[in-house]
Amino acid sequence: MGERRPRPYDPPLFTSEDCEMTKTSGYGRWIVCAGALALLAACGGGGSGGGALPPLGIVPPPPAPIVVRHTLEVGIAGAGRVASQPAGIDCTDRCDAEFDTGTEVLLSASPAAGQVLGGWSGACSGNASTCRVRMDTARSVSAAFVAAPPTVGWSDAIALSAAGASLPKVAIDAQGRALVVWRQIEGNPQADRLWGSRYLPGSGWTAPQRLEANAGSVRDIRVAIDKPSGRAVVLWTQLSSATGHDLWALPVDPAAGWGSPALLETGSGTVGNASVGIDAHGNAVAVWSQIGPATRFSIYANRFTQAGGWGTAALIETDETVGVVNGDPSVVVAGSGESLAVWKRSTGSSASLWTNRANAGGTWGTAAELVPDAGTAQSIGAHDLAIDAGGNALLAWGQADLPGGGNQWESAVWFKRFSAGAWQSGTARVGAPFTSTQALLSTPVLRMNAAGASVLSWGRLDNALMASTAAPGAAFGAGSVVRAAASRALSSLPALGIDDASNAFASWAQANDLGTADLYAARHALGGGWGAPALQESTDEAAAAPDLGMNELGNAVLAWQQFEAGSGTRVMVRGYGSGR
Repeated sequence: MGERRPRPYDPPLFTSEDCEMTKTSGYGRWIVCAGALALLAACGGGGSGGGALPPLGIVPPPPAPIVVRHTLEVGIAGAGRVASQPAGIDCTDRCDAEFDTGTEVLLSASPAAGQVLGGWSGACSGNASTCRVRMDTARSVSAAFVAAPPTVGWSDAIALSAAGASLPKVAIDAQGRALVVWRQIEGNPQADRLWGSRYLPGSGWTAPQRLEANAGSVRDIRVAIDKPSGRAVVLWTQLSSATGHDLWALPVDPAAGWGSPALLETGSGTVGNASVGIDAHGNAVAVWSQIGPATRFSIYANRFTQAGGWGTAALIETDETVGVVNGDPSVVVAGSGESLAVWKRSTGSSASLWTNRANAGGTWGTAAELVPDAGTAQSIGAHDLAIDAGGNALLAWGQADLPGGGNQWESAVWFKRFSAGAWQSGTARVGAPFTSTQALLSTPVLRMNAAGASVLSWGRLDNALMASTAAPGAAFGAGSVVRAAASRALSSLPALGIDDASNAFASWAQANDLGTADLYAARHALGGGWGAPALQESTDEAAAAPDLGMNELGNAVLAWQQFEAGSGTRVMVRGYGSGR
């Protein structure tokens, strides 16, 4: 007979009684049955043991690797961000992430605007912008950001606006918060709109935004700020009605930002020039010229309070003589709320300066002549007005005199002071006159600090830029030459600022040899005089319309319009740090 073959119903070759259980840690369970090796599945039950070899002919899988990970915690103080490479850490406050053991983690610190990295602590040290951490165990790292130290000098110029911007106006408060407003041409049909941006220390300039939604173009813009509190007001004229230009204003709060526009008058006549001032409580006074109540320009005023907004426009002079024009008003407001206005009254053959004042409640007195006309041998020009924290004011104006009936005009800037609630009786000249058959002067520009120290600047027909300073309550010194007479014309009025130590800045635009204009600035140091003019931009295209704001610490913001070929004009800004 042949070899016996098992049948399906034959009993198994091995029974449980023939099997001995065993197990190895690396390969699972195994059994030995009658001296042979077979899988545990070949017999039931379980057991324990060790040392058995793996089944013959079977290669087991390798053991799974054991992965060890450690946690990296990062804490942040101040304004800044920390991120990691490899990714996992990216936060501005506190965060953590796990990394494989032995991983080299690169941490990078990015300070917010106006901040610097003060230093690392924990698993990192020093104040370099990056730090490497090896993850052999759990780690903890802290990064401290602090305010950047004060810088001395001008920052780089930046473009603040889109193309099509012009005529910027600047203000800065005691904390270094600043604002710039300007005209921005846009729309279809195109018109000049009012746009603005605010500077916040530690954050930088905000995104520019349109500040009004009126129809018609914006013409003139004025800004006033109470430097200690940071409250400000923006005033502008706009062709927003069929009858002509209207007068608008909006408040600016240092915390809340831009306020809502308000119409200051409802007259049918067009508005001419306007001026605005603000007190320590954020209450403001606007004064302007407007055709009405008949057919000539008259002087009007309106008052804004934090509680009630703008009031009703009212005349502050009542001269209705045919042919008389009242215009070019200036207003200043004391910290306590009293207002002082000066304007020019012209008859066609003569001109004089007039004034009126209002108490802290906004009630105006009676208009009075302040600087009379002396006849055909004298011509009174444009003026400027400033006030200190104590309510002492200063008026400066240009004046040409023709002594002895000759043909040589003597042109000079004159000044008059207001103190203790009244105008002083006398007037005084600033330095020697400019003598010529056409001894023309520009509008004088006047600025005063909180203590009453003043800086005054003006241009002459020979293109010299002049300046003078005065201590509180004192006379101005002889005029200093800031920019010498030249064949290339001054192409703007000077923009001025003065700090609490009587350091000052003047900035202006002047023609160049390329047929465009450059922007310059010069600094005045108390006891050291005026420094050499320094170029403020490097383009070959035309710079124009500078304006400058300066606070008591000597920090300043300079803004101007800069032409760019192919796109038009943009508003540019630079900041100056005094280091204080």
